[in-house]
Amino acid sequence: MRVNGISAEELMDCWEASGCGHDAAVLSRLWASVPPGMRLPGLSPGTVPEHYRGGFAGDGKAYPMADVSALPGPMRREVTWCIFRVIELGGRVQMPGTVMLVRRLTEITADRGAGAPCSLMDLPARAWLQEIPLAVHRRRGRLPAPSSVMQMRQVLLRFLWLLDLAYDTRPWWQRESWHPVEDRRIPVRQHEPLGRQAIHFHRITAGWLRRAAQWHGKVVLETGALRWSTLSQRVFALTVLDAFLAGRAISEPRLDADPARVRQLMQDFLGHVRASQSSRGPTEGQRISAAHAKTVLVHVEQFYLFMHDHKDAAAAATGEPGWRKLGSGHAGFYRIRELPRPGRRDPGLDVIDDTALAKIMAGIGQLGEKASDGGLEDPQAMRIMMLQARLGRRISEILMLDTDPLLPLAGGPGGAGEPGAMVARLRYQQTKIDGAPDTVLVDAEVVAIIREQQEWAATWLRKHAAPGACPRYLFLGLLFNRNADRPYVSATLHKALTELARRLDIRDGAGRLVDFQRTHRFRHTRATSLLNAGVPVHVVQRYLGHLSPAMTMHYAQTLAETHEAEFLRYRKLTADARELEIGTGDLYDMLQLDQRTDRILPNGWCLLPPRQSCDRGNACLTCDKFATDASFLPELVQQKDKTLHLIGQRQEAFRARTGQPMSEDNIWLQGRRREAASLKAIITTLQDHPETEGEPEPAAGPGTPGRPRAVRGAGVAARTGQLAARAGRPGQNGAPA
Repeated sequence: MRVNGISAEELMDCWEASGCGHDAAVLSRLWASVPPGMRLPGLSPGTVPEHYRGGFAGDGKAYPMADVSALPGPMRREVTWCIFRVIELGGRVQMPGTVMLVRRLTEITADRGAGAPCSLMDLPARAWLQEIPLAVHRRRGRLPAPSSVMQMRQVLLRFLWLLDLAYDTRPWWQRESWHPVEDRRIPVRQHEPLGRQAIHFHRITAGWLRRAAQWHGKVVLETGALRWSTLSQRVFALTVLDAFLAGRAISEPRLDADPARVRQLMQDFLGHVRASQSSRGPTEGQRISAAHAKTVLVHVEQFYLFMHDHKDAAAAATGEPGWRKLGSGHAGFYRIRELPRPGRRDPGLDVIDDTALAKIMAGIGQLGEKASDGGLEDPQAMRIMMLQARLGRRISEILMLDTDPLLPLAGGPGGAGEPGAMVARLRYQQTKIDGAPDTVLVDAEVVAIIREQQEWAATWLRKHAAPGACPRYLFLGLLFNRNADRPYVSATLHKALTELARRLDIRDGAGRLVDFQRTHRFRHTRATSLLNAGVPVHVVQRYLGHLSPAMTMHYAQTLAETHEAEFLRYRKLTADARELEIGTGDLYDMLQLDQRTDRILPNGWCLLPPRQSCDRGNACLTCDKFATDASFLPELVQQKDKTLHLIGQRQEAFRARTGQPMSEDNIWLQGRRREAASLKAIITTLQDHPETEGEPEPAAGPGTPGRPRAVRGAGVAARTGQLAARAGRPGQNGAPA
């Protein structure tokens, strides 16, 4: 059993370490927060005010009421406050376990007489868990059923968790467990995707390191240097470092008294992390990935860099003077290229092809169908995935949509009657990039999905939410959400998608199983489809909510086949408008468009071999290494017009300055004349035959189509033939080897 993401055993160890106990002043303050209508000797749906009645779970028959009247005064107030607190936080009190627990607590305190504990905090959690079955045995002569013990154990640990937080009067950042939902002092953003997950520091066993991690977490959260989810990753990385240091018996912030040995120690830590194995998930027992190893190492390095930069403040805040002794060797542990380098991921694994996507969309309906019809009975998950596939938003942006996220378009919907027309603007929570766009245009289909979800949510709220609860999100969490302030949980979605993926068994064109549980693939797919459709990069950038085009191109790579198909579409011409004789497929391979972007010019390509340097400046239009095609026609026309206009301007300026016309043997004029002639010849050829390819090359075999044949400029065939001879293969178009 786990409470707030931590095992029961860890939780009990954490309480013992905190040393919190009953505090009469704190309890008095807690009791004052309980509404008078809840301060009752017996708590049940029938006795509490109407607002709290839905906060009790149970049939109301076998365990109708939690009778706290016979408990000692402090314990009675604690149990009553805990019941109220669970309901206040949006949860529901499990009546069977609560009623049985109150009975056992009453029996234990009665049996002990004058020495009985007066508060739940008077005994350690383990002692209570031992006393409960013994109390049953004393009265019935037998131990309680394991299921009953488990129910009482769950309720008891939940109550003790709440009381430990309440009785702990230390500053919030000095606590061993941080939970923003139950401690509003923790500074997290208004819409924090992982804000309902706790961060636990007790797993860092070295006190000097744990206190430093807590202070570091306080500073980065208050200054906004790190987000909650990133801080969680950093604390995990420090638990890895803690285990490594414990094995080396290192017990001081300097890591080693000799600064020269710090570097060697962290090299050993690098090897330790790279050799680590996954402890859970599909890769359990295997070495962790290079990306995961790099994340751990970078977080540890950044933590020490922060502590080095703030060493005096850290020493004062944590009470550990050793932080003042950090030196330059602690400001960076690793050199360039020393950290693990994740392998380049196949873009095909991030993009779902059209056939597979069609199958996924056809099967998504199973998420919302009834179990009797073979479905998973989760209509929210169905609509979430429909929006994800259509919009390509981050999954957190969909899960945290406002209750009514649609905004009207300025001037009304344009082309509302046309298929696919944009009819509204969708506002989402931009939790990834500060200052980035947070709206996107949507069509009528998206609006219909949102309206359908709003109707479903209204029905659910009437049945399950507290009276007067104002929903905060469109997609609702179904557990601990009586206040309607919790969004749908991503873990629930992934569980449903895992089962759906198993049922559908969808494979891509290469026969690989499509892992659409990784919902980010839909974002990659949407971005790639927009780029491949010719949507300008700045429009895709705005749609994805990015701040720079570089981020967009890194995030959503255009498919390689689209690169090649567009490149092969047009025939290639040299600077004198003759066709290149080299095959367009070979030319594409030679240019290596994904890697040799320095060979891409504003009006064509430079065919200069990569290892040679250009000594012609910008005189590309008089160079036999220049090539272009019809895709650059607008740029070529514009360049020709500008060149002719420049020639006219310079001739007029020369006449005004000298009183004579510029002679045709002028060096500058000759160069511009050649460029203008080259542009005129290229444009004429492209306009006459914009997409006409040359004759096909000889086929590779009977019935095998060859690539379109292109023609090269004078002198190029000889050079290509020489190169082919050196490589030991026939030249182009029958050139001798």
